[in-house]
Amino acid sequence: MEPKLRITKRLQEIFRLLDGLPAQSELSLWINRGDKRQLFPGVLIRVDRSQSLLFIELKEGSPDLSGQEYCFVRLTPSEGVARCAVSVFHDRTLVLEISDELVLTERRRHRRIFFQSEDSKKARIRIDRHTLELDVINASRGGLRLRVDPGQASMLKQGGAFEVEALGTRTLPLPARLVWTREGSAAIALEEEIPEEVFQEFIRLPRSAHVDPEKFFQDQEYFQTVRSNMESIISKLEKRPKFATAMKTLKVDRNGNYLKTHIDLLCYVSCSIGRTLGWVTESTIDKLIYVSYLHDLRYFEMPKLAKIPSKAAFESQRDSLSEEERSAYLEGPAYSAMMSKDDEMNSIDVERILLQQKERPDGSGFPAGITFKQLFPLSCLFIISHAFVDYVYEHPDWSFRKFVDDVRPQFKGPYFIKILQALEELETSRARY
Repeated sequence: MEPKLRITKRLQEIFRLLDGLPAQSELSLWINRGDKRQLFPGVLIRVDRSQSLLFIELKEGSPDLSGQEYCFVRLTPSEGVARCAVSVFHDRTLVLEISDELVLTERRRHRRIFFQSEDSKKARIRIDRHTLELDVINASRGGLRLRVDPGQASMLKQGGAFEVEALGTRTLPLPARLVWTREGSAAIALEEEIPEEVFQEFIRLPRSAHVDPEKFFQDQEYFQTVRSNMESIISKLEKRPKFATAMKTLKVDRNGNYLKTHIDLLCYVSCSIGRTLGWVTESTIDKLIYVSYLHDLRYFEMPKLAKIPSKAAFESQRDSLSEEERSAYLEGPAYSAMMSKDDEMNSIDVERILLQQKERPDGSGFPAGITFKQLFPLSCLFIISHAFVDYVYEHPDWSFRKFVDDVRPQFKGPYFIKILQALEELETSRARY
C-alpha cells in the first residue's frame, strides 16, 4: 500500500519537527482498542517524506495491530501528537500514514488553547431527558475531556449527539458528540467553538495568579515588613487549635493552590493600598493580614465558593450549587467573625471587616445589606482589595488604572473614592511612602 497525500502547510510543520528526530528515536503510540486507548512504546526507524509515511518498530509483546484504522503518535515528550492512519503492520513494524485531519501541535502553542481544569469545574451534559453533571479534566475551544464512571460512560455512548454547557453561565448549551471513552474519562467534541465567556468557566485561572507580589509595592523595605508579618501570623495561626485544621487544608489546597495564592495576594494588596492612604500602622498591617487569612475560612473545604465574588454572582450560580454549598456561602462572613472571637489577635476592627467583607456600597451585598454610609473604612479597603485581587486573576495584563476605570461606577461613597485614588497613585508611582 502506497498512499498518496498532498503536502500542506500543516504537514510541512510535522515534517519540520520530524526532520529533527534521528533514527531510533523513542516515541509513544496511543491505539484505540474498543472504547479504550492503550499506550505502546516504539522506535522511529525512518521517515518517508514523499509518501508521508512513518516506519515504527514496536517493542516486544506489542499486540497485532493489523486491524487498526488509526492511532495517535507522540513523537517526543515535548513536541505533541499527530493522528496517523495505519497502513501496514508486519512483524512488529508499523507503517503509518500521517493524516491531514489532526496535525502535530507544538506544546508551547498548544498550551495557549488547551487548559487543565480546576477540580471544581463541571459541565452539564444533556442527553434526551437525562442530565449528567461531569467534572472537566481539561478543555480546548473545540472540546472537553470529562471524568466519568462506568454508568455515565454507558449513558454517553447511548446518547450519540447531545448538548453541553458550563455550569454557572447564562449561555445557551452547545451541540456536541462523543469522540471516545476510556476508563475514567470521555472526550467530547463540540460542534461549534466555545465562546470566550463560556470557555472561562472551564479553564484554570490565568498565569496572573502567580504574579510577583513586589509589583504592588514601591517601597521594598515596607514589602519586606509585610512579608515578615505574614510569616509571623501564619505561625501563630498554625498553633491555634481552632485554626490548625484550616491551616493544614490551606497547605494542601486541592484547587490548584488557589486559596493560598489568593490570600497571600490579598495581604500584599490591602497593606500596599493602606500604606498609600496613610491608614496603616504596625497593628493595622497585622489586622489586614489576619483578616485576609480568616475571611474565607468557611470555604476552605469548598474552595469553589471562595471564587464567588458577590451575592449577585452567587444568585446566578445558585442552581449549580448544593443546598450545603448555598448555606455555607451565605454563612461565610458571620462564620469568620465568630471564629475570630476570643482569639488574642481579635479586635472590634477585625470583627467589623470580617462581617462586612461581602457588603457592597449600593446595599446589594450580605449579610446586612448595608450601603457605603454604614461601612467601616477598613472594610471598604478590604472590599476594594479583594475586588482587585479577583481582577488580577482574570486579567494577565492588569494595571491599577485599568482596574479603577473598570470598577469606578460600582464603588460610590467617600471612602471608596479615596481608595480608588490611592490605587491610581500606585499606578503613577506617586504613592505617599
